[in-house]
Formats: sequence, C-alpha cells, structure tokens
Amino acid sequence: MVFQAISFGMLDTETDPEMIKNIHDTLMSMLQVLASENLSQWLGLCKNVLTVATDFGSLSANDEASAKDSLNVTDTDNEDDDMDMEYHAEDTTTHPSIQPRWPTRVFAAECVRKIISSCENSNPAHFDLHMAKEYQLTKSKGDYLVLHLSDLIRMAFMAATSDSDHLRLAGLKTLQEVIDRFARVPEPEFPGHLLLEQFQAQVGAALRPAFAPDTPSHVTAAACEVCSTWIGSGVARDMNDLRRVHQLLVSSLSKLSTRTNSTQLYNESMATLEKLSILKAWAEVYIVAMVGNGSAPASVLLKKLSTAQSIDRCDDDGGEFGNFESSGESLLALVRPELSDLSQHWLAALKDHALLLLPSEYSSQLPHDGGAFYTTDTMHSSKPHYMSSWPPIIYAASLWLNAEGFALHENTLTANENANDDAQGAADNNNASVISHGSVSADRFHMIFGICMEALCSTRSSEENENIITCLQSLSTIFDSTWAREQLIKNTSLNIELCNVLHRLILTRDSIEVQLLCMEVLKQTLDAAKQNMEANKASGDNCNVDSTETSSPGEESGDKIVPGKSHIYAVLEVCFCLFVRQIPTMNPMQSARLTVEQMQKQWGSNSNGIYKISQDSGILISSAIQCLESLPPLCTDEGALSILPTILYLTTTVIKEIATKSISDTTILANSQTIQATLKCLKAVAVDKYAKHETTSEQWCQLMQSALGRLIDMMKTGW
Repeated sequence: MVFQAISFGMLDTETDPEMIKNIHDTLMSMLQVLASENLSQWLGLCKNVLTVATDFGSLSANDEASAKDSLNVTDTDNEDDDMDMEYHAEDTTTHPSIQPRWPTRVFAAECVRKIISSCENSNPAHFDLHMAKEYQLTKSKGDYLVLHLSDLIRMAFMAATSDSDHLRLAGLKTLQEVIDRFARVPEPEFPGHLLLEQFQAQVGAALRPAFAPDTPSHVTAAACEVCSTWIGSGVARDMNDLRRVHQLLVSSLSKLSTRTNSTQLYNESMATLEKLSILKAWAEVYIVAMVGNGSAPASVLLKKLSTAQSIDRCDDDGGEFGNFESSGESLLALVRPELSDLSQHWLAALKDHALLLLPSEYSSQLPHDGGAFYTTDTMHSSKPHYMSSWPPIIYAASLWLNAEGFALHENTLTANENANDDAQGAADNNNASVISHGSVSADRFHMIFGICMEALCSTRSSEENENIITCLQSLSTIFDSTWAREQLIKNTSLNIELCNVLHRLILTRDSIEVQLLCMEVLKQTLDAAKQNMEANKASGDNCNVDSTETSSPGEESGDKIVPGKSHIYAVLEVCFCLFVRQIPTMNPMQSARLTVEQMQKQWGSNSNGIYKISQDSGILISSAIQCLESLPPLCTDEGALSILPTILYLTTTVIKEIATKSISDTTILANSQTIQATLKCLKAVAVDKYAKHETTSEQWCQLMQSALGRLIDMMKTGW
C-alpha cells in the first residue's frame, strides 16, 4: 500500500489539475479491482486521511460532548495522550507531515463509497455478520466489510461534522450509503435486532449540526435526505429513537415559512433546493409510515410479486420495521401533527412543478411573482430541483388525498386550510384562488392526474423506471377513492386516454412491477365505469353506463365499438398486449414472435420441455382475465355480443398455451391461479344476463358452444 499512500500524499502537494485527475483515476481503478480483497489496507488508508485532524469546530458544546461520547473519546484519553507526548518529547521532528487538505479528504470519502460499491458486487458475506464470522472460523482467512462497520460510521461522522461544506456533503453522502447497505443486516448475538441499532447516537450526532440556522442550504438539503433514509430504514424502532431524528426534521419546517426571495446569504435556487428537500424528506417519511400502517394500497399489491425487492423503493415491501408491527402507527403518530401544513406545501410544490413543465409558448400563464418556492429570477435554475423532488411528493400527496384530503373539500370553492403562516399565504397566492373543475378537491385530482400522465408519456423519463412506478402508485392510490373514480368517469376521454397510456407502458416496459400496477389501474377504470352505471340505475336514469359502450357509444354505427372512442375497446387492447408480453406465442404476427431461445429465457422449462409461466406472470395474466370478465356487464346487449368472441378467443387461447403438460406430469393445473381465473371468466360469461336476453340469447349460446367445442378439441389433440 506504499504506492497508494504516496499517491494520496501527492494530492496535498500537487497543483496541476490534470495530474490530480490522473491520480484520482489511478487510485479509483486500483480500488475497484483490489479493495474487496484488501479491505483493511484500503479502509485504513482512507481512515488516516479522514480522521487525521479530529476537529469538532463545527459542533456546539452539547454536540461536541455527544460526538466525543459517540466516538469513545474521553478526557482520560486526552490526558494519556498528553503524558505520551510529554514522554516522547525528544521525538519531535523538524519536518512535520502536511495535514490532508479538504479536497483530499473529500476524495477519501468518495473512495469509501467506492469500496462499499465494489464489495456489494463481490461476496455477500461483506453484508452479513453471521456469514462473515463463520467464514473466518472455517477458512481462517478473509476480511469482510461488515467487520469494519464501526470504522465506516466513524469516517462518515468525521466528514459530516467537519468545517468544510464540501466535506460535510461527502460525509452525509457516505453516511447515507452506509445506512442503505447495512440497514437490513441483523445482529447475530441479539436476535430480532439490527446491527446499526448500536450506532444510533453517532447518526444523530452527525446529522444535528446540519440543521443549525447558519448551515448552508445545500448541506441541510443533504441532511434531510439522510434523515428520511434513516427513518425509512427501520433501524430506529423505539419511539424515543425515532423522535431524535424526527425532531431534526420538525426543526427544518420553520424554513418553509421564509419567502424564497428573502434569503440573500446563498444562491436563491439553493433556498429552493433546501425547501424542496425538506418536503421530499417528509414525503418519504410519510410514505414509509403509511406503508407500515397498511394504508398504502399500491404497496399491498406489490407484495404479491416475488420480484418486488428488485427495485429499491421505500415502500417495496411491508417490512420497513422488521417484525415490529406497531412502528408504522408510531411513525404515523409522529407525522400526523404536521400533516395539515405539509399537505398544503406538497400541493403547492406540485403546482409549481406543473407550471414549470409548461412549454415556452405557455410562459404567459406562469405567475408573475413566481411560485410558492421559486421566484421569477430563479425559475430556470430551480427546475432541476423540482425534477429530483416531485416523485415522492406526488405519492405522499396522493396518499393524503385518498386518506382524508378529498373528503375535506369535495364541494368547497375555496381552499381554507386553517393555515396561518407566511408559507401557506404564499401557497394560496400561487393557487390564485381559481377553481377550474368545480371544487378544490376536483382541481387537486386533475393536477395529480395531469402530472402523472405527463410523466408517463414523456420521453424524458424513458430510463426512470422508479418514477414510472411512483406515478402508477399515485394513480392507483387516488383511484382507490370512490369520489376520485367519479371524477375520472365524468369525462370518458380521460378514461380512454389513460388506457392508451397503460397500453404503451405494458408494450415498452419489461418491469413486472410496472405491468402489474398498469393492470391495477386498468381495473380501477372499470370500477369507475361500473360505479357510474350503478349510480345511474339508482337514480332511475335510463341512459346509464351501458349506453356508453353500446351499439352507439357516442358513435353512429349500431353494432360496433369504434377504436379510439370506446373505453371497452381500449381495455381489450391493454389486455391483449399484456397477454402477448407474457405469452409470446399468442402474438398473431409470426415475424414478431420470440425465438425458442428467447422463450426459454422468459419461461421456465421442466424436464419434459413443457414451458411454464412464472408465478409473477401468472398474477399478471390473471389480472387481465379478470378485466375481460368485467366487460360484458358494462355494455348493452349489442355491445356485449360484439366483444364476446374476442373474450372467448383470448380466454381459451390462454388455456391452450399454459394448461398443456406431459402425461407423466402429476401437477393439477386447474389449481393454478391463472387457470382458475380463466374458468371463472368462462363461467361469468356463460351465466351473464345477456345469455338469456331475448335479442342476444341465440347468438350468445352459439358462441359459448363454439368455445366449448374448442376446449374439447384441445383435449383430443393435446393442443
């Protein structure tokens, strides 16, 4: 490690930027290849650079005491050091070493994160204490990152509490990386506990200085992100432990009441970044609380998938707090007192984001005095901050609206939110008290719907799979509200447009999570249509939902459902697209079919060469079948009769493709979720009211007989 140490030393003396860059690249390349096998040396080198000059200059007296206690620094230690220095006074040198400069220490923090990343792609024992100790006992060698967790925390702490803003940012980023990677690591010696629980004091002490009033905005913004990561990790299970970091976020709320243009110490766009980061952190905490409390419908849906853990989201499973069942409610109890103000700030930030997304030709519609969290001078520089913050904010706002927000203002024409602070006044000014859709809640519904639709259609988010999932979760959450579904069905074109977007997503996205959420939203559009039909029947209106998909659903032709103008047709398109994505052999276009090799990768194959769909694919196909089952009751007699052949063909083809097995296979396919869904669909259409309707019964029975004949033929031929 002599070369590496010399290279780090050169960073403190070298002045040529090109040479410094070359040193950085050299060290990073070596680290990426060698770090996982030489952890002690590399971590020791970084530790020497980051902790060489212990400086609590940026801490208050209380924080300094807490920090020393966290790092096991005592007065006795200092006295021993003094005695040691006294004893070795003759060893003083006339050539003292140069203390590492802050750019070198920032690079050392970056190296620590690179070490963590390289270990993640190496041996799983790096993040499993039990496995690491077992390997050391059995193999008598090997070094694992989890054994150096205390050093990682110490280095992150020292950087996060330094006097250099750049180093503080690097330290906070490193601390967040450590939390992300080690939050789920259990403590073998204390079953039911996590390894990071013993470092709660250090984490709190590292974050506290970043919330001081004189802290630069971008540092506070980074600290807010770490706070939400820490709370969402579930390491802090006790209410008192949660409250320590929670209080830091509470103290940051006062900054939201300061008008953006009144902050002159730093770049005004940094003030926007700080406020949006505070709102984003609170949004992430609220999402975790709602998921832990079982109040997030979309997260419950994703639990069904075996691949739900493949995407790192704060709500990808219900184990945010391990087996501590009451933590979701405990965290929600901490967040609830702030919800009244937070919800208004979230909605104001979303309105800012929506306005800033407008093309330049609509710039005249922007508020002349700026938005709630930006000014006209910082409009362009603030856009990136909104782009990085809006996804969790819109999901949190959707959860709040579904839980209580819609009910508060279903019929009100003004947004009186009992707000009495300056920031709320700014938000109200930004809202301009203009109601466009009949009520405050209706305006909010259309704002959430519009932002999500824009993001789902935008090529800008082509690689942002997480944002797509967040938008679908937001839509699914607001459509969980009966009132919101009423708003959706008021304009049939919205329903059709939404189905077209879902069709495009299923066609272009391979993510199982995306496709499942698309099918859930599709079901909710059908629920909205059914709800509207029942409401019309209850009111005695003969022109009910049936007439929206009839022989003349706004069309002149009497027995056809016209593409582009029919909700039913749009649903059929989405379902067929889903079938083709999950069962490629259902694609009628020979040129578009997958090759055998591709199918083998997509499907599991048993010893007999019969392809079987995965569990997740079965869930998706079952969802599509359920949608098909819901269509005939939403049509008139002629409309239902026109779509029945399609429903029967798709259903029997699914049976044909996935219910084939070898003679020696003893598996009972009828017990599978997908086959049960298809049989239930066939039963539903067989006993449908139109099967006995005077105008359709004859043709209906003929079509059912044809479907039965096809099933019998498949049994005879084995295909």
